[in-house]
Amino acid sequence: MNFEIDYTPTPSDSYFVSVSLNDKEVISFDYTSKGERITKQILIRNEKFPKDAKIDSEWEELVIEKGVFIKKYHAVWHDMDKLDWVNDEVWETTKESPISADVRDKILVLAQKISDFYEDAEKLRRYCGELEEILRPEIERFEGVSLK
Repeated sequence: MNFEIDYTPTPSDSYFVSVSLNDKEVISFDYTSKGERITKQILIRNEKFPKDAKIDSEWEELVIEKGVFIKKYHAVWHDMDKLDWVNDEVWETTKESPISADVRDKILVLAQKISDFYEDAEKLRRYCGELEEILRPEIERFEGVSLK
C-alpha cells in the first residue's frame, strides 16, 4: 500500500492517513477536527492554492510507498465542507462512514510510530505492515471489494 500520513509524532491526539487507490482516488482515515471517519475522496481538479484563501490548517506530510519513506512536504488546507483544497489540489469527499473506536485507536498508535520512526527503514517497514493489516479489511468493507 501507498500512504500519505500527516506527520503526527508521539504524543499526537489526531491523525489523517490516506491510502491511494489510483492517481485520483484515495480512502482516508480521519481522526481530526472533522470527525472520526473513513472517507473516499476524489481529486476533482489541480488548481493553484489561492493567495487570499483562508488557511484552516497546515502540517508536514509523509509520503510512503510500499513501506519506504519517499519524502516529507509541507501542506496547507482550506476546508470547504465536502471539498478540501490541499496545496494545489481540490479533493471531494464522495462517501464517508464512521470508524470504530478500536480501529481509530490502533491507527493513532501506528501513525505516531510511523511519524516517530519514518527515517528508520526497518521500523518503518514493520509499522507500515501493521498499519496495512488494520486498514485493508476496513477499506474492503467500506468499498465492498476485495483488495489484492
